[in-house]
Amino acid sequence: MEENITTAEAVEVVPSAAVSEETIPQKKQRKPINQQKLMDNIWGWVFCIPLIVGTVWFVYIAFVLALMLSFTDFSMSKGLWDVIGNYASEVDKFASSVDHAGHGGAFFWYAQAFTKTIDGSLTNLNEMGAYLLNTVVYLIGIPIGMVLSMFFAVCMSRDIKGGNLFRVIYYLPCVASTVAIVYTFKIMFDSTGVINQLLGLAGDEAGQGAFIWMATTGNAALTWGTMTGSNSTSAFMIDPYWCQGLFTKLVIIIMAVWKGLGGTIILYAAGLAGVNAATKEAAQIDGANGWQIFWKVTMPDLYPVIFYNIVTAVIGGMQIYMEPVLLVGEDYMTSGYVSLIWNYGINGNGNAMAARPSQGAALGMLLAILIFVITMFQFWLDSRNKD
Repeated sequence: MEENITTAEAVEVVPSAAVSEETIPQKKQRKPINQQKLMDNIWGWVFCIPLIVGTVWFVYIAFVLALMLSFTDFSMSKGLWDVIGNYASEVDKFASSVDHAGHGGAFFWYAQAFTKTIDGSLTNLNEMGAYLLNTVVYLIGIPIGMVLSMFFAVCMSRDIKGGNLFRVIYYLPCVASTVAIVYTFKIMFDSTGVINQLLGLAGDEAGQGAFIWMATTGNAALTWGTMTGSNSTSAFMIDPYWCQGLFTKLVIIIMAVWKGLGGTIILYAAGLAGVNAATKEAAQIDGANGWQIFWKVTMPDLYPVIFYNIVTAVIGGMQIYMEPVLLVGEDYMTSGYVSLIWNYGINGNGNAMAARPSQGAALGMLLAILIFVITMFQFWLDSRNKD
């Protein structure tokens, strides 16, 4: 009897011992380190770290500092870190100062941007509005450039002799110096330049009897009154901003379109090379003509390239600075919005020590908000198109 009990207990103990052994977690075997993959990752981070550090420091941290300074009265005569270290007191001091109290407080620079007018303007132009309108006018060149570049890209995508040569020729302005291009256009559109000679509008070297394409307010600027012979005293008719400014901006638009044509053509040519040839052949078999194939087959495949070009062109166009300044100098009739930031934030109207980076930062924040809103609107339109 005792032997049977012992045997039964032994039988019951064995499976419990086996279960306990199975429940013991097994140690995971370490995978061998792939030395080549490890070195690739290390070198990848080595090359990425400078870009990451530069982006964080010069973009994100700089953006936060600019936003903070836009609520202060920081100028070049003050220490940056002193202002940041005593930020709360600086904002309070700025809001309650004699010059700014009751005029927006800490939001003084933002309020001033919407209220300050141009000194001597006959039509009482808002300063920020005038510079922003110049920038918006330059954006007219974007659809013109898109249509022209699409036309040339389609032409060069066909089997024609010298297609690659034409691509190189059209791309040359993209690698040429902006200074050289501006200087060339300045000579072409001079009062005695080739453009006026072709149009029969050239005069003597002093510009007498010649059509003035590029002039500032202090250099015989054209007005609608002088062009039409009108004696009207209307501010619009005699304000050069609405006449001379438009003709000078027209030259800048022509120059910008010509300079940027090559890069856009290359992108469109690459996009056309990726269009599904089988779909085009099927459309031809179904009896579609060339125009129908272009709109129904080619354009949908090119849409990502078109969207990319438009978004980047608008962002770049909103930040135009160099071309107007090199062509006619700092002038409210032609300069873009960025010139306003430069003039107040760094240049100080010709006196660098009188510059107010806080005012320039506020103007920069307004531009950043505007670009962000426009870009989001473009992406919203893109999402609706996909739906």
